[in-house]
Amino acid sequence: MALPGVQVGTFWGGPAYVVAGKAIANRRAPRHDVGTVDPSTGEPYDDLLTVHLGGPEAKAEALASFDPQVVFTIPHFDRSSAVLAHLDRIEVADLQDLLELAWTGRAPKRMVAARAADPGGLDGPPKRGW
Repeated sequence: MALPGVQVGTFWGGPAYVVAGKAIANRRAPRHDVGTVDPSTGEPYDDLLTVHLGGPEAKAEALASFDPQVVFTIPHFDRSSAVLAHLDRIEVADLQDLLELAWTGRAPKRMVAARAADPGGLDGPPKRGW
């Protein structure tokens, strides 16, 4: 999967995928925040990816579209448009769709429009219609 303009950059001091200086995804370091601890072990999950979406509508769409055991939010993200995804559980196609949604909301509008004008380019159109 290739998304135009995406590069490896930094977000909160760690590596992230960014487009036009805006993070779309980064690994989340294991922390003992509410919702990020495995109830069977008491240990923080170590497979979480933070996905930065374009706004509250995109966040609501993502939460409604994906398995809540795989893509979810936590109180820490109440005022942000980010969601978390379990990398150990998410299907590749779903991860591609989620990253596509993040890219669409964070990339410059001209870049999104150019990609929409050539839906057969790169890897084709988004699978969920975003």
